This record gives sequence, structure tokens and C-alpha cells, in this order.
Amino acid sequence: MFRKSHLVLSAALLASALAGNVPARARAAATVPTLRYTLAMPAPQTHYFEVKMDLGGFPAEYTDVKLPVWAPGSYLVREYAKNVEGFQARTAGGQALAFEKINKNTWRIKHPKQANFTVSYRVYAFELSVRTSFVDADHGYLNGSSVFMYPADNKMLGSTVAVQPAAGWAQVSTALRPAAGGAKFTYKAASYDELADSPMEIGNQKVLEFTANGTPHQVAMYGTYQADDAKVVAEMKKVCEEAHRVLGQNPLDHYVFIVHNLERGGGGLEHLFSTTLEVGRTTYGTDAGMKSFLGLVAHEYFHLWNVKRIRPMALGPFNYDQENYTHMLWVSEGMTEYYSKQILERAGVLSQAEYLGKLANAIGEVENTPGNKVQSAAESSFDAWIKYYRPNENSINTQISYYSKGDLIGTWLDLNIAQATQGQKHLDDVFRLLYDTYYKKAGRGFTDQEYQDAVATVAGRRFDEFFQNSVYGTKPIDFATALGYAGLSLTSAPLTTSGTLGATFSNRTGKLLVTSVLRDGAAWNTGLNVNDEILLINGAAPSEETVKSLLSGSVGNEVALQVRRDGLTRDLKIKMLANPDVKYTIQPMANPTAAQQKVLAKWLGKA
Repeated sequence: MFRKSHLVLSAALLASALAGNVPARARAAATVPTLRYTLAMPAPQTHYFEVKMDLGGFPAEYTDVKLPVWAPGSYLVREYAKNVEGFQARTAGGQALAFEKINKNTWRIKHPKQANFTVSYRVYAFELSVRTSFVDADHGYLNGSSVFMYPADNKMLGSTVAVQPAAGWAQVSTALRPAAGGAKFTYKAASYDELADSPMEIGNQKVLEFTANGTPHQVAMYGTYQADDAKVVAEMKKVCEEAHRVLGQNPLDHYVFIVHNLERGGGGLEHLFSTTLEVGRTTYGTDAGMKSFLGLVAHEYFHLWNVKRIRPMALGPFNYDQENYTHMLWVSEGMTEYYSKQILERAGVLSQAEYLGKLANAIGEVENTPGNKVQSAAESSFDAWIKYYRPNENSINTQISYYSKGDLIGTWLDLNIAQATQGQKHLDDVFRLLYDTYYKKAGRGFTDQEYQDAVATVAGRRFDEFFQNSVYGTKPIDFATALGYAGLSLTSAPLTTSGTLGATFSNRTGKLLVTSVLRDGAAWNTGLNVNDEILLINGAAPSEETVKSLLSGSVGNEVALQVRRDGLTRDLKIKMLANPDVKYTIQPMANPTAAQQKVLAKWLGKA
């Protein structure tokens, strides 16, 4: 976008042009701005990307360029500018231009009477995650928001990107489309938003291909791994096609999976036409591992609808300079997690019994977290920027994940919608309504109230009390009644009959340290602290046997602990309490009614 003064000038020049009287000097001033990036990595072992920006048609006294402070989809200010060095600006003829950094992520380039100029800088990239960028002797991976700057007043300006892979590297995998002219490794982006939302894998990765719902998909596999490629592709295709059936509409003409096969997996991050996944390289070798991988595929792939197109108002267009607050991450992330398991069940990857087992475990995970009674799903969403990605030893007592809580809210809403409509509609219909109303017709996100209204429209009744109490409040969700609508019974039993101190321990440093103290437990009430070093347990040094007794004694047993805290020893006596954690089980009822069977079929996508 031009500054206001440029818009006025352009309008005047347009009027003059229509009159057939535009002087040459004025025509030059009206030149449409252009932007071209060159991305190089000539010494990848040093972990630097080198970026050059060629800017043309910027006839101002100065231009500000910015680097985002966060990556959409990962709600934490990461301060990417900390990795920038060697910033320079020059005229098209090579003369140095003056510049100054005016805040943490903005550089002001002074170029009076120089409409065309070049910016160059280096980015240190040595954090391999789905949210950051990385380059070494083996490959390069980048998220655009952590590497590419943009002209502050021209975020919607299209650009081209010429990638210069390191010597010996022959592949670039990205969802960006090839630029006109056919130059190798040269791509186009319609705006900075598209550039930032199109990660790149650069190296010699293996590229697998399949077609789902008429759309070509690529799978860029970096790293060594043990898998039958044909099986991996076939299972991914099945999951993608099932995900398409949820909305029944295909917004894609291509899609790219970038898969990093590493020693340990690390999740995924969604993008408009692609995703990046981090997977343990041995994951594919077991049935449980493959199902875990496909669950990650289903989650990130469903994001191409939920978040990338169906989104809360705050999540686009993005403000890259600061936090973008919303109360709705329990929809954007939590319900995506809900659908990841639903998609696997509908696709036959999970049996009905496996699905119900996962749901029972999810209920236990939330209900056994003390923070579930303190923080609502809406508050968890809003405070993601300062809490979710910055957990501490007390987080379990004060927070609940918007992933896990949103997953269960989705379960409750889906079952209640199916019951309210006698098995005619369910949560899929809510997403279809949101897609048609706000993405396709209005071209915008939805508000909190509009989401509730969409649920009410589909269900034919309102659930305002539920939203107020269990989404924006912390009232427990009545899962038993909701599951009963589908002919399922929910039972619970104590997780263990052993006593507990209500604390966790670690000996990874060679010392037995307290790592967490659970709210209202025995340790909490007695004053055992996180980071206390356990010196003696009932008078004996910590050993496998004494630690076992510490973790699984009888209710009412008194445990004598000697701890070191701040270099001083303290003696504590703690009486074990009953473990408050509960294990849940979901089972089909013996003789479900026809109405219950209809709800069950609709809920599990069988009708």
C-alpha cells in the first residue's frame, strides 16, 4: 500500500493520463513499485542465509523495511530481528545509503531522489523447528516471516524470489508458484502475506507425490527415515481425502508437505498451501507410530480450512509487529485437534474402540489438570502469547491447553448438535456455514458472537449457557449426558488406590529434584518446593527402592524428607493423600435406541 500522499499523486496522474497529457517526469513518478528477493546460502555450514531486496519505484524520501516478530500459527513473539546482521542499503549504482534502526524490527532507509535501491542483510539460522529457520551443511529450511523483510507501507506488494541453493543442492520445495519466464528456482508471491506463509525446504530432499481430491500433493522428505514410501503416500492420501469430505469444498490447486525426519519429532505448523511436520525418523516402523504420524498429518491438513480460511477476526490480515489477540484458539487449534482424530476414525485408520479410547484419555487429561479449574478455554486462547509457549513449574496448576480443552468442547458441541437435530446435522455443518458465510462471501474472519450464532443456526437452538459457563468459564463439561445421546456410557474410577505426595521428581542431573507441586496436594499443603533436592527419604539416601516408596505409598503414610534448599537443609513430614486423578472409560450401551444410533452415526461421520 502506498502512503496517502502517493495515493493522491497517483489519482492526479491518472486523471491527467486520461486527458492524454502526462509529462515524462510524472510518468516516472507513477511507476508501479517492484520487489525482488534473492536468497543465497553460499556457506551453509556457517548457518547464514543471505538476503538481497531489489526495490524499484519507491520515490519517497525514505522507506521503512520490517521483519516480523512472530510466525502466524505459533502464538509467541519470537523477535526474529535478533538474528539479523550486516544490514546495508545502496543505490542501484552501488552508492551506500544512510539508514537507521528506529525500533526493534524496523530499518529506515534514506534515499531522496533514488526510487530504485537495494537492501541486503544476513540472517543467522540455527534453530530447526517448524516455527523458525535453519541452514547447515545438509539442508536449508526457512519460514518467511523469520527471514524476509518487507516494505512497511507496501505489505500487499507482489514480489519474486530467486533462490540460489548451496553448491550441490538440487531441490527447492515450496508452495510458492514459479515466476513467469521459467528461471529455475524463481518464484512469485502475490503479497508479503503469501511469501511469509510459504516455507521452503532447500537441499536434496526426496520428493513423493500423490493426488487427493483432484489436487496434486508433494511430500518433501528431508533426512534419513525407515518407511515404505508407497504405504506412507497411500495413507496420507486416504487422510487428505477424508479431510476434504468434512467441508465438501476444495480450496486448493496444489499442496506441499515438508517433512523433517529427525531423531525426535516436534509437531507441525500450518500454511495456506503447505505445512511443515517434524517426525521421529523411526516413527513409521510401528502401527502406533504410523497412526501418530497420520494424526499430525490430519491436524495440519485440516488447518487449510480451519485457521487458514475459516478464522477468527484477529487472525488475518496479520499485524506482524505485535501480538494478535483472540479468545478463539480453542476453535482454531482445539477443534482442529478434535477433527484430526475424527478424520482418522472416519478414514478407518482408527477403529471406533480406538477412537473412544483416545477420547476417554483426552477427558482424563483435562479433568486431571488442576489448571482446568482456574483458566477457561477462552482465557487460555487469549493468554497464549504469555503463557502457553512459556510454561513454568506452576503452569499445571494455573493453565489448561486450548488444544486439549477445545478438543473436548468440539466433542460436546458435535454430540449436542446431532442430538438437537435428530441426527440430521453435526459440527461439520457449522464449519461449512462459517466457510460459506465468512470466507467465501464476506472475505473475513468471524467474531466470537458470530461463531456462537453459527452453532445455533445449525443446531436450531442456542447453547449460550454452555459457552458462558464452560468456554468463557471453568464449569465442568457434562460429558456423560452428551455421550449418552449417542448410546455411550462414561464411567470413571480412581487412577490408582495408592497414596500420593502430589509432586513430581527428576534425577536427570544426578540429584533427585522436585519438578512440580500440584495444587492442594500433600506436598503443596506441607511446603515442599520445586527445585528442592531430596537428600533423605525416611532416613535413607534416594535409591530406586526408596523413590518407589515415595511415589506409591499407602494413603495416610507419613513420609519424612530431608531436602536441600538454597544451600540449607530442611526436614519435612508429609502425609500421603488419596490420588485425585481419575481414569475414564467409554463403552457402547447394551441396547441403544434408534435415536441414539442416529446420533452416533452422524457424530462419527457414518451418515
